[in-house]
Amino acid sequence: MWGTDLAQVLTASLASVAVVHDPSAGDPCGRVVAPTQVSDAWAAAVAELDRQVAQLPASDCEGMTLSVEAQEGRMRVVAVTRDGRRASRLVERPESLVAVALGLLMSIPQASTPAATPSPASRTPGPSEAPPPAAAPAPASAPASSPLALWAGLSGGLRLTAPTSLSVIDVEARGDILFGPWLMPVTLRSSLVSCLGQQGLDCDVYNDVSFGAGVGRRVRAGGSDIDFALEPSLVVMHMEYDGAGAAGVVAGTEVAMRFDLSARLAVPLNPHWFLTLTLDGGLVPSLLAKPVRLSLPQGAAADAQSPPPFPAWSGGVRVGASGALL
Repeated sequence: MWGTDLAQVLTASLASVAVVHDPSAGDPCGRVVAPTQVSDAWAAAVAELDRQVAQLPASDCEGMTLSVEAQEGRMRVVAVTRDGRRASRLVERPESLVAVALGLLMSIPQASTPAATPSPASRTPGPSEAPPPAAAPAPASAPASSPLALWAGLSGGLRLTAPTSLSVIDVEARGDILFGPWLMPVTLRSSLVSCLGQQGLDCDVYNDVSFGAGVGRRVRAGGSDIDFALEPSLVVMHMEYDGAGAAGVVAGTEVAMRFDLSARLAVPLNPHWFLTLTLDGGLVPSLLAKPVRLSLPQGAAADAQSPPPFPAWSGGVRVGASGALL
């Protein structure tokens, strides 16, 4: 009777999990419950665990519930007997799930006085039982059990260029498709304001728009993530130079391929939003090998100042936010 009540309490508290095996089907060793949304590898491991539990003879174990809970890409197995005794283990890889769970199924020691089971706070762990783990805070990052995720974000910041010394304020819209630790970034970037020091307060000398797609990898750093990415981008650059003296304003457009390398720190605000800090650098090999300058019009004065070249490389820092779409 007491075991039936315990099973009902566990069922109510785990509304988001599905029962893989029902003890009423004749299994003397209990049942296995697991999340409904796990990766294929974990799902196969849970199915194998259920199969082996069903084959165990009653003499090798005692009736209990094995709860499998997702925890940041790993699984925690919690075994609870009908008289309230419990133990848990953290499983790092799917192939270890069956061995760890079966070990729990057979290792919880018999209680000397089942009618008066001490509370977890006052009970001394047995020699073969690990002490109950300390409660861990809920992970703030996206659920690692999902094989595919889609994130989108917006950031803005300052970019410096060379050999032309431009100070550029730009914005970037970025989407990330994540496949486990791997990611594919897609970006759209544009300059808002660009100032050239030799032209005083003239801040419309340069603007650009670029579209890029690349590959990268996400690395866990404590409670945050760092995304490294290599991203080729097609960039359209426009320069408008009005320091050519009597020649007036000269302007021109250049289209080139730029290779960007970035590192982005993503600090979780909650399970669905990150605050981001991005450092990146870009190189245009064609402009580095052969600089391109605006041409002075015919009839320009001999002492007219030559326009600066299009920027061949740049580096910047941006702050923004990114949220989960999938």
